[in-house]
Amino acid sequence: MTAAEPPPAAPYVAPQDPRYAQLIQPPAPRRSRALGRVALLLSLIATAGASIVLAIALGAIGAGVGPRLETLSPTSGLEVLTPVRDWVLVGEIATWAGTVLGLWALVQGIVAVARDRGRGPAIAAIVIAALGPLVVAAAAIAGTMSGIAASVAP
Repeated sequence: MTAAEPPPAAPYVAPQDPRYAQLIQPPAPRRSRALGRVALLLSLIATAGASIVLAIALGAIGAGVGPRLETLSPTSGLEVLTPVRDWVLVGEIATWAGTVLGLWALVQGIVAVARDRGRGPAIAAIVIAALGPLVVAAAAIAGTMSGIAASVAP
């Protein structure tokens, strides 16, 4: 070294070939899968929970209203449901809660797939949330029919 040359700047970094720069980069931190798992949990609660509660409520409504079905006239109104109004409220709350949770699960599942944060559970959540209305409708029909059948059986 001559007196005219400045010393190298500290810290000295060796020159790197850009082709190998990716090999020496640390791996990206693993993303949390919680977003997809929460979406799956929400879709299961929305589908199974709403189906079970709605089937029970509609079974009780069918059992309470079933004996009066023969005496209904075209002028009859909603007063037929008066004896089972508590079960009507339970069924309505189950329907709305299932709808809100199902839509939440569907949107959160789509976001989780797009951001790759629990892609497997998120895809399952999307499928379950999309099929949820069909499952709830089948449970509602089964609950209503079983309640009416139980009310007219001797």
